[in-house]
Amino acid sequence: MLYSPILSVLRILPLIFWVIICLTVHFFNAFVFKRDFFIFYNLFFKGLVSIFGIKVKTSGKIDNKNILYVANHISYLDIFILGASVKGIFVAKSEIKNWPLINKIAALGRTIFVNRSKILSIKKQVNILENYLKKKENLILFPEGTSSDGSKVLPFKSSLFSLTEIEKFREYKIQPISISYSKIDGMPVEKKFRPFFAWFGNMDLISHAWKFLGLGLSEVDIKFHKPIKFNNFKDRKEASKVCQNIISDQVSLNYKEMSCEDKIKLYEFKLL
Repeated sequence: MLYSPILSVLRILPLIFWVIICLTVHFFNAFVFKRDFFIFYNLFFKGLVSIFGIKVKTSGKIDNKNILYVANHISYLDIFILGASVKGIFVAKSEIKNWPLINKIAALGRTIFVNRSKILSIKKQVNILENYLKKKENLILFPEGTSSDGSKVLPFKSSLFSLTEIEKFREYKIQPISISYSKIDGMPVEKKFRPFFAWFGNMDLISHAWKFLGLGLSEVDIKFHKPIKFNNFKDRKEASKVCQNIISDQVSLNYKEMSCEDKIKLYEFKLL
């Protein structure tokens, strides 16, 4: 598994072309034709997934009605994958507003920006999300509030789970989603190779994306867990804990399976 700058160049050209074409079409659809918002939105992300060389293995049934999607967060690649799969609007941290180009794409995607660091503004932010649910919009939430290397799930922040406590939404549902980056070029992803997928800490976005474009074909496992009605939770903290446990258990299981597969591959190699 070696990084190839030539492959990065070969992929960046169709990437630029695809972004320009899709954003232009999406703009006219959103402000002129005003047809189904998600037609070109999902298509845009499907194209990105293909150009980046990602094979998505999906299990479980996707629920598309009155849903709050909740997923673990490993990389900006998560956005491509979920954006290609579900009809939902992303809830993102407010810092993204200051990222060049990315903020423009996020704006066209109607991304909702929240600031979890300001306790006094949380109620206002929940009210904003409430208005989207009133309009029958599905939301996509990353409750960790940041990304990690993907080997485990970080503690969930429960503040935005306050939506589950609102009486008029008690029949709405949460669908937990587990994301695990598993293979590259058919081989299990060892821990030392996780930074190729994961984007966290102080990693530079542009250089990380450039290097990922130069890697071979990769695989990601997406598990859509059974939706749970809001009224099954007594409060936001329980909703947060239940979702975290479901996702964490699946991610841990996937990580153990990858470790076992990696040991088998190593044993087979020694026998040769």
